[in-house]
Amino acid sequence: MQRLWMIALVLILLTGLVHAQQATPPTDALVPTEQWAAKGISPPKPINQVEAEFSDDARLKHISGVCLVSLIVDTEGNPQNPRIIHCTDSSFEQSSLDAVKQYKFQPAATQEGKPVPVLIHVEINYRLVKPPFVHHSGKAYVGDEISTPIHYSFNFQQGGASLPDADGIHPLTRSVTGPRVIEFSDEAYGKLAFVHEGNSACDVVLTINTKGKASDPQVTHCERPELEKPVVASLLKSEYTPGFVNGKIVPMRATIHLEYGDVSPKP
Repeated sequence: MQRLWMIALVLILLTGLVHAQQATPPTDALVPTEQWAAKGISPPKPINQVEAEFSDDARLKHISGVCLVSLIVDTEGNPQNPRIIHCTDSSFEQSSLDAVKQYKFQPAATQEGKPVPVLIHVEINYRLVKPPFVHHSGKAYVGDEISTPIHYSFNFQQGGASLPDADGIHPLTRSVTGPRVIEFSDEAYGKLAFVHEGNSACDVVLTINTKGKASDPQVTHCERPELEKPVVASLLKSEYTPGFVNGKIVPMRATIHLEYGDVSPKP
């Protein structure tokens, strides 16, 4: 019989002091998190954590997942304005919000003991633990994988015939059979995109050779500069099928578009 439970939350203090709607006068200055130690500000501490429950949809999908929720801890230790940053699956969103709304904290405080409102991120981990199975080697394994919502698709170049350049590399047009991703290798792109709002979209031009290997990456767009290196590393380590022109395998250069989150990839 399968067993379900929620692992304890993780607090990620990100932006420092904020102006609470009721508790903080407008003259309070925003203090970055990295200055808390120097200013003697103690972070909030959880007093009561309500366990998030698996939704019926999540149970039916038989999946584990993670949600990142931002919220303000006010001067009385109550959560305010909870908001989903990312969930690895949308079926965890409502249960995460329902849980954090019931949290209670010891508020953050100055060195003099004055409570101050802060903005924090709460990471909630959902684990669906399946019965262990025995591999032919005799070792027991437990199935508990989290699917990362990374979407990717190749973009077609406008035009008719796919004519090769001087190096014999064809552009990807609708008149040819383009390369496809066999296995995407996430080299920290998903981890970085998870903690930021938005879809973390990036566009990278790649050459896929006749053996399905990627090379010569050129980043044409990324929502944040820090995404560029992990995106390139991920695409270079991923596996592809090569492109075809008139039934013949050829090297092909094309733009691949990536997005993170519960979104549909661009056509």
